[in-house]
Amino acid sequence: MSRRYDAAKLRDRLVPIRFERVYRVIRRVHARTPLGAMPSPSRFSDPDADYSVLYVAEAVLCGFWEAVIRDRFDRRGVRELPRQDLESWLVAEITSHGALHLVDLRDDGPIRIGAPTAVAHDSRHAAGQSLSAAVHNLLPEADGVLFHSRFTGDRCAAVFDRALDRLQVVSIEPLMQRVEVLDALDEYDIVLTEPED
Repeated sequence: MSRRYDAAKLRDRLVPIRFERVYRVIRRVHARTPLGAMPSPSRFSDPDADYSVLYVAEAVLCGFWEAVIRDRFDRRGVRELPRQDLESWLVAEITSHGALHLVDLRDDGPIRIGAPTAVAHDSRHAAGQSLSAAVHNLLPEADGVLFHSRFTGDRCAAVFDRALDRLQVVSIEPLMQRVEVLDALDEYDIVLTEPED
Protein backbone atom coordinates (compact mmCIF):
# COMPACT_ATOMS: atom_id res chain seq x y z
CA MET A 1 0.00 0.00 0.00
CA SER A 2 2.90 2.37 0.62
CA ARG A 3 3.54 2.57 -3.17
CA ARG A 4 0.47 4.76 -3.53
CA TYR A 5 2.29 7.64 -1.83
CA ASP A 6 5.24 9.66 -3.06
CA ALA A 7 8.03 9.69 -0.46
CA ALA A 8 9.16 13.17 -1.54
CA LYS A 9 5.69 14.62 -1.00
CA LEU A 10 5.44 12.96 2.41
CA ARG A 11 8.90 14.27 3.32
CA ASP A 12 7.83 17.80 2.31
CA ARG A 13 5.16 17.61 5.02
CA LEU A 14 7.57 16.64 7.82
CA VAL A 15 7.57 19.22 10.59
CA PRO A 16 9.65 19.23 13.80
CA ILE A 17 7.40 19.43 16.87
CA ARG A 18 8.58 19.53 20.47
CA PHE A 19 5.87 18.55 22.92
CA GLU A 20 5.99 21.04 25.78
CA ARG A 21 2.82 19.57 27.23
CA VAL A 22 0.48 17.04 25.63
CA TYR A 23 -1.94 14.56 27.14
CA ARG A 24 -2.80 10.90 26.83
CA VAL A 25 -6.02 9.50 28.29
CA ILE A 26 -5.56 5.90 29.42
CA ARG A 27 -7.40 3.27 31.41
CA ARG A 28 -6.44 3.02 35.07
CA VAL A 29 -5.18 -0.55 34.51
CA HIS A 30 -2.36 0.95 32.40
CA ALA A 31 -1.20 3.39 35.09
CA ARG A 32 2.20 1.70 35.41
CA THR A 33 2.86 1.88 31.65
CA PRO A 34 1.45 5.24 30.47
CA LEU A 35 3.73 5.22 27.42
CA GLY A 36 2.98 1.62 26.58
CA ALA A 37 1.70 0.93 23.10
CA MET A 38 0.85 -2.26 21.30
CA PRO A 39 -0.56 -2.94 17.85
CA SER A 40 -4.32 -2.47 17.96
CA PRO A 41 -6.88 -1.18 15.47
CA SER A 42 -7.04 2.62 15.44
CA ARG A 43 -6.93 5.53 12.97
CA PHE A 44 -3.17 5.42 12.27
CA SER A 45 -2.31 1.90 13.42
CA ASP A 46 -0.40 -0.48 11.21
CA PRO A 47 -2.84 -2.62 9.21
CA ASP A 48 -0.34 -5.50 9.45
CA ALA A 49 0.30 -4.98 13.21
CA ASP A 50 4.09 -4.73 12.73
CA TYR A 51 4.39 -1.50 14.73
CA SER A 52 2.27 0.41 17.22
CA VAL A 53 1.31 4.05 17.69
CA LEU A 54 0.69 6.18 20.76
CA TYR A 55 -1.83 9.02 20.58
CA VAL A 56 -1.47 12.36 22.35
CA ALA A 57 -3.58 15.51 22.27
CA GLU A 58 -2.76 19.12 23.05
CA ALA A 59 -5.83 19.44 25.30
CA VAL A 60 -7.20 17.16 28.02
CA LEU A 61 -10.74 17.68 26.76
CA CYS A 62 -9.70 16.50 23.30
CA GLY A 63 -8.24 13.34 24.84
CA PHE A 64 -11.52 12.83 26.72
CA TRP A 65 -13.51 12.93 23.46
CA GLU A 66 -10.99 10.87 21.48
CA ALA A 67 -10.53 8.09 24.06
CA VAL A 68 -13.66 7.99 26.22
CA ILE A 69 -16.66 9.42 24.38
CA ARG A 70 -15.85 8.93 20.69
CA ASP A 71 -19.15 8.17 18.88
CA ARG A 72 -21.10 6.74 21.82
CA PHE A 73 -23.66 9.57 21.81
CA ASP A 74 -24.36 9.62 18.08
CA ARG A 75 -28.12 9.83 17.43
CA ARG A 76 -28.98 9.60 21.12
CA GLY A 77 -31.32 12.01 22.82
CA VAL A 78 -30.04 11.25 26.30
CA ARG A 79 -26.31 11.28 26.99
CA GLU A 80 -25.57 8.96 29.89
CA LEU A 81 -22.13 7.90 31.02
CA PRO A 82 -21.63 5.46 33.90
CA ARG A 83 -19.67 7.19 36.67
CA GLN A 84 -17.73 3.97 37.17
CA ASP A 85 -16.58 4.10 33.55
CA LEU A 86 -15.37 7.68 33.80
CA GLU A 87 -13.58 6.88 37.06
CA SER A 88 -11.62 4.14 35.28
CA TRP A 89 -9.71 6.69 33.16
CA LEU A 90 -6.51 8.60 33.90
CA VAL A 91 -4.77 11.44 32.09
CA ALA A 92 -1.00 11.48 31.65
CA GLU A 93 0.80 14.75 30.97
CA ILE A 94 3.68 14.13 28.57
CA THR A 95 6.64 16.10 27.26
CA SER A 96 9.28 15.22 24.66
CA HIS A 97 13.06 15.27 24.66
CA GLY A 98 13.75 17.38 21.60
CA ALA A 99 11.65 17.53 18.47
CA LEU A 100 9.72 14.73 16.84
CA HIS A 101 9.41 14.78 13.07
CA LEU A 102 5.77 14.33 12.13
CA VAL A 103 3.99 14.30 8.77
CA ASP A 104 1.60 17.24 9.01
CA LEU A 105 -1.95 16.33 8.00
CA ARG A 106 -3.51 19.52 9.31
CA ASP A 107 -5.30 21.96 7.05
CA ASP A 108 -4.55 21.06 3.40
CA GLY A 109 -1.97 18.39 4.30
CA PRO A 110 -3.95 15.48 2.84
CA ILE A 111 -4.42 17.32 -0.46
CA ARG A 112 -0.71 18.07 -0.72
CA ILE A 113 0.31 14.42 -0.33
CA GLY A 114 -2.52 13.04 -2.45
CA ALA A 115 -4.39 11.41 0.44
CA PRO A 116 -8.15 11.22 0.82
CA THR A 117 -9.53 13.55 3.47
CA ALA A 118 -10.76 10.40 5.21
CA VAL A 119 -7.25 9.88 6.60
CA ALA A 120 -7.96 12.43 9.32
CA HIS A 121 -11.71 12.91 9.40
CA ASP A 122 -13.54 9.66 8.77
CA SER A 123 -14.78 7.38 11.55
CA ARG A 124 -13.50 4.43 9.51
CA HIS A 125 -9.76 3.89 9.68
CA ALA A 126 -8.63 2.15 6.47
CA ALA A 127 -7.37 5.32 4.76
CA GLY A 128 -5.48 6.50 7.83
CA GLN A 129 -3.92 3.10 8.38
CA SER A 130 -2.76 2.93 4.76
CA LEU A 131 -1.17 6.36 5.04
CA SER A 132 0.46 5.48 8.37
CA ALA A 133 2.03 2.37 6.85
CA ALA A 134 3.34 4.44 3.92
CA VAL A 135 4.88 7.05 6.23
CA HIS A 136 6.39 4.40 8.50
CA ASN A 137 7.86 2.39 5.61
CA LEU A 138 8.94 5.18 3.23
CA LEU A 139 10.31 7.66 5.77
CA PRO A 140 12.49 6.06 8.43
CA GLU A 141 13.13 9.55 9.80
CA ALA A 142 9.41 10.12 10.47
CA ASP A 143 8.22 9.73 14.05
CA GLY A 144 4.49 9.75 13.28
CA VAL A 145 1.73 12.02 12.00
CA LEU A 146 0.21 15.29 13.16
CA PHE A 147 -3.52 15.85 12.68
CA HIS A 148 -6.58 17.68 13.94
CA SER A 149 -9.09 15.83 16.12
CA ARG A 150 -12.30 15.09 14.24
CA PHE A 151 -14.16 15.76 17.49
CA THR A 152 -12.70 19.01 18.82
CA GLY A 153 -10.34 20.28 16.12
CA ASP A 154 -7.42 20.30 18.57
CA ARG A 155 -3.94 19.25 17.49
CA CYS A 156 -3.18 15.55 18.01
CA ALA A 157 -0.30 13.28 17.14
CA ALA A 158 0.08 9.58 16.48
CA VAL A 159 3.66 8.72 17.50
CA PHE A 160 5.31 5.59 16.12
CA ASP A 161 6.73 3.17 18.68
CA ARG A 162 10.25 3.81 17.31
CA ALA A 163 10.09 7.33 18.83
CA LEU A 164 8.56 6.54 22.23
CA ASP A 165 11.93 6.74 23.99
CA ARG A 166 11.83 10.51 23.38
CA LEU A 167 8.65 10.93 25.42
CA GLN A 168 8.50 11.41 29.17
CA VAL A 169 5.55 11.34 31.54
CA VAL A 170 5.39 14.40 33.79
CA SER A 171 2.33 13.44 35.84
CA ILE A 172 -0.69 11.14 35.97
CA GLU A 173 -4.01 11.93 37.61
CA PRO A 174 -7.63 10.74 37.50
CA LEU A 175 -9.47 12.18 34.52
CA MET A 176 -12.39 13.12 36.78
CA GLN A 177 -10.15 15.54 38.68
CA ARG A 178 -9.75 17.73 35.62
CA VAL A 179 -12.02 20.76 35.76
CA GLU A 180 -12.39 20.93 31.98
CA VAL A 181 -13.84 17.41 31.91
CA LEU A 182 -16.32 18.16 34.69
CA ASP A 183 -17.31 21.37 32.91
CA ALA A 184 -17.80 19.40 29.67
CA LEU A 185 -20.28 17.09 31.38
CA ASP A 186 -22.50 20.12 32.02
CA GLU A 187 -21.82 21.85 28.73
CA TYR A 188 -22.66 18.78 26.63
CA ASP A 189 -25.53 17.54 28.84
CA ILE A 190 -23.76 14.35 29.84
CA VAL A 191 -25.35 12.68 32.86
CA LEU A 192 -23.24 10.45 35.09
CA THR A 193 -25.21 7.38 36.12
CA GLU A 194 -24.75 5.19 39.16
CA PRO A 195 -24.91 1.38 39.09
CA GLU A 196 -28.28 -0.07 40.01
CA ASP A 197 -28.49 -2.07 43.24
